[in-house]
Amino acid sequence: MVPEKLTFSPLSRRQIEADFSGGHITSDAGLLLLREVDKQHRLTRRLAAVLLDPRAPEQVRHKLDTLVRQRVFGVAAGYED
Repeated sequence: MVPEKLTFSPLSRRQIEADFSGGHITSDAGLLLLREVDKQHRLTRRLAAVLLDPRAPEQVRHKLDTLVRQRVFGVAAGYED
């Protein structure tokens, strides 16, 4: 049975909830669920830890786990290259 309301961890200062009493609607809310699973199990962080990063550390602006997370979430949202 699906609960009537799910509460996710906050994003910045905003509380995020999934409310299932709105009838049949669609959205990209699956990404919120993916974010929660990734946050709890550290999937993208663990994946980034086993990848080699050939970039020069002094020129790195974004950590590899951030780039991996962005790519995984983009593919999950349906964005291609």
